[in-house]
Amino acid sequence: MSSSGKGDLLATAITEPVRLHANENPLGASGLALQLCASMPTLLSEYPEVTYKSLRLAIGERWRVDPERVVVGAGSDELIDIALRSLLKPGSRIVTQQHCFKMYKIRAALLGADYSEMTPDASGDYEAALQLALEQKPDVVVLVNPSNPLGDYLLPSQLLSLVALIPPGTTVIIDEAYAEFAPDRENTAGIQIVNSRENAICLRTFSKAYGIAGLRLGWAYASGDQVPALQARRAPYNVSSFSALAGEYVLQDGDHLDNTAAYCQAWGQELVSLFKSCGIEARSRYVNFVFVECVTAPRCQDLHQHLEREGFLTSRLTDYGLETCLRISFGNQAQMTRLRAVLKQKLQTLELA
Repeated sequence: MSSSGKGDLLATAITEPVRLHANENPLGASGLALQLCASMPTLLSEYPEVTYKSLRLAIGERWRVDPERVVVGAGSDELIDIALRSLLKPGSRIVTQQHCFKMYKIRAALLGADYSEMTPDASGDYEAALQLALEQKPDVVVLVNPSNPLGDYLLPSQLLSLVALIPPGTTVIIDEAYAEFAPDRENTAGIQIVNSRENAICLRTFSKAYGIAGLRLGWAYASGDQVPALQARRAPYNVSSFSALAGEYVLQDGDHLDNTAAYCQAWGQELVSLFKSCGIEARSRYVNFVFVECVTAPRCQDLHQHLEREGFLTSRLTDYGLETCLRISFGNQAQMTRLRAVLKQKLQTLELA
């Protein structure tokens, strides 16, 4: 690349918009992961150890799970694909929460499965909806907690009560991509469920709280009966040497994890209060984003476009059928301070009717 080309690249980087649309870690990667740069030459030239034993042992030690039941993947997206390919075939039934993370619907369609969503009651409880869904004898039930994109959170007792309703022959997937933000992260309901029943899979990721989304790394913890099928569908070397070792490093950085969770909770509360003070419903429960209900689709589009003009990328949720809703992730302190100022000014003039 010419020197002028490098200058153009730097200029482009400086003017890039703030990424508040992808639920990335606002504090960036753990400093321990950054230390791996010194090992890059070796990691680039060698194949990974095909079973990822060292990473699985590190996950087992950190989260007190059996490493023999840990399956490593290139982010939880790949693990969703692996799990559903092992569980679904044309005509199979899969049930999820309302407005569930869209990857489940996409993969179910590719596999020819019947996909449906449960609608909670007015209080947000899923018990009646789950009981109704179970009458159709689904093959798989997916529960995401904390949820994306809604920003909801079920207490462990609530999640355990729901799973107790599900027959042992039905496979339960507990998606805990945001578990590290929650107060029960040291003993999540997903881990408890996998330890207490067959046909259970818990999905976790390093992308959100650990800040290494670009390395694509996640893990599944599965009941013993599910592990062989998952491993059989995992491609050899599906995770790079660099990504696997980065996972081991960040698991040791408890301070970064604590700081990330506290930072996101504080900004979540700040933005929820700001929106509610202007008559707009919003929530952010143990996630790294705020879910905003803008009353009407035109007002949602207006706010989305205004923030984009101000240099902030946010996520319209039309893919989820949520035409009036917006999801805003968190940036660094300077970005969030400016976002707050921009929102305050805009919300004073935003017409809600």
